[in-house]
Amino acid sequence: MKRFLIPSSSLSEQSEVSVSSEKKEDGKRKTKYRKYDDRYLDYGFTCVQVNNEECPQCVICLKVLALESMLPSKLKCHLESLHPNVVGKPREFFQRKLTEAKLQKTTFSKQAKVNSNALLSSYKVAYRVAQCKKTHSIAEELILPAAVDMVTIMLGEDAGKQRLKVPLSNNTISQRIIDMADDINDQLICNLKGKDFALQLDEATDNQKDTHLICYVRFVNEKKIVEELLFCTEMKGGTTGQDLFAVVDDFMVQNQIDWERCVGVCTDGGHSMAGCYQGHQARIRSKAPNAIWTHCIIHREALAAGNLSEELHNILKIVTKVIHFIKTRPM
Repeated sequence: MKRFLIPSSSLSEQSEVSVSSEKKEDGKRKTKYRKYDDRYLDYGFTCVQVNNEECPQCVICLKVLALESMLPSKLKCHLESLHPNVVGKPREFFQRKLTEAKLQKTTFSKQAKVNSNALLSSYKVAYRVAQCKKTHSIAEELILPAAVDMVTIMLGEDAGKQRLKVPLSNNTISQRIIDMADDINDQLICNLKGKDFALQLDEATDNQKDTHLICYVRFVNEKKIVEELLFCTEMKGGTTGQDLFAVVDDFMVQNQIDWERCVGVCTDGGHSMAGCYQGHQARIRSKAPNAIWTHCIIHREALAAGNLSEELHNILKIVTKVIHFIKTRPM
């Protein structure tokens, strides 16, 4: 009976609303989106299936965009705004990135099959191996068999078999250590960005007479002074001031660290490091005008020790040997 009491005008309004809603629903059903074209790879994009629909995925950052972004203009905008350093690269470059992304996806899928506890155990063992400076094969040859024996005796054979699921091969331990090192480096770079910092640089020669450039960084993070190894790289070319600066500048550019935040540089007194015009510190100050150069006090002590008496010189030799002995042993 109620429908007979409703005025005709309201009924017509309801019918119009229902018709318009149906039209809108029909309109939504008829909405069509552009399909993926192989030419979009020139903009660095492939496609993936999301809810049975093709969505564009960047082969550089692996970000999946919305279905509405399947347009050349939007894909090009993403590339130019987020990855300006690869704009204009040939198609072969993006093809290689696509192959790497597929390989990475395959690797991740294989790793996902490994039990999470076994994976964590593998990282823990790799951390211990790196901390003790042992060969990576010791995990598979000694640690795993010993762990299986102990668990089998204490908890039974079934528990011992569970230990065999922990991946501890030589290559696995090496990869775990690389992963942890990369993660530590990423955390350090993340904490360093946007903060004032000082650098300490030195050249070192190993037993094979290969020259390495060592760089330490010091900055304030959460009201605490942090001093960490920033990088250590082999100098394959020369060791002039220009060569040294090129290595450091390349690291800064790759990790997007602002040179203007550099407030201090500490080096030895060598010409390649401390030269006022062509030295490493002079080139850094051209990028960071506010940076203050200081002569490393350890090098100055070494220079002063050359004029000491024989008795004190012998004492310093003993102290140096003790320090080197301690530093080369795991703590």
